[in-house]
Amino acid sequence: MSGIKFLFISGEGEVYPIPASKGSVYKAVPRLAKESVLVVELFYEVENRKPWRLIHVGFDRIQLDGHGQYILTMEEGGSKFYNISHFGLASAEELSKREEPIAIPKAPVVPSAKEKETLISFVKRKYPILWENSPEAIELSIQSRLNTHSDLVNLVKKSTVIRRKNRLAAYKQG
Repeated sequence: MSGIKFLFISGEGEVYPIPASKGSVYKAVPRLAKESVLVVELFYEVENRKPWRLIHVGFDRIQLDGHGQYILTMEEGGSKFYNISHFGLASAEELSKREEPIAIPKAPVVPSAKEKETLISFVKRKYPILWENSPEAIELSIQSRLNTHSDLVNLVKKSTVIRRKNRLAAYKQG
């Protein structure tokens, strides 16, 4: 069995556990009104009805409204899939053949050093078994995001070089 926990981490390094949203509306945190926060999604395995091992750690940055609430809209939901929709399973050659300009990969959301330390200390304190069974999960999630972004940047660079070569060859022939 698996479970999920949502956390808001404020700029001051405070952690606010948030219940899973019902639909697109997250629970309000009035103390965080009009603040930008890091949303952390902790996906974990459950054993004996307790969080046992982290499966995945997700990050997002959101801006809360004047009441400290966040409502997921279609535009914001779509932005989570920006890189997938622009690059998907495309190769550099396929990207170079597209008529439209090649998109620039969206930077990954990763916690700052302060936010990461806050998250780690929170998990160690509130869920020691979860931390004990998967101490590397947070760092691996961050590194995976950075590696994926680097791969996408390299893909765009390669496709741009291919596109230039193809256009130069076509210019010389024509």
